[in-house]
Formats: sequence, structure tokens, C-alpha cells
Amino acid sequence: MNAKPLFFWLTGSLLVLFGAMIAGQARPDVLGASTSSFIISIVVAFILILVGSLMWITISGIINKY
Repeated sequence: MNAKPLFFWLTGSLLVLFGAMIAGQARPDVLGASTSSFIISIVVAFILILVGSLMWITISGIINKY
């Protein structure tokens, strides 16, 4: 077994972590935050969680081959 599954798992975990951290702290009523910046932060968090989950799914396919 090579390092690719471990790399994908760690990278996916970090992406999901950062996406959850951004989504958890995003609030529209923060002083100085515009509506567009709030929407951008939610979209970025969603994309990070989506890509991290995609990496986890990729790992399950790689591990299934072994």
C-alpha cells in the first residue's frame, strides 16, 4: 500500500475541518460584514466540505481495490 490513501485522507480531513470552522463562524450580523461576503464565506465552506468528502469517497474506492 502506498501513501496516496493516507494523503487523500489527511487532506480531506483538513478540508472538512476548515470548511466546518468557516461555516460555524459565519454570521450575517457581524459588524463590517456585507451580505455578499457572508454568502461567499458560506459558498467557500460548502466547497471545502464537498471536496473533502469527495476525497474520502475516493479513498474508499482505492481501499476497496486492495
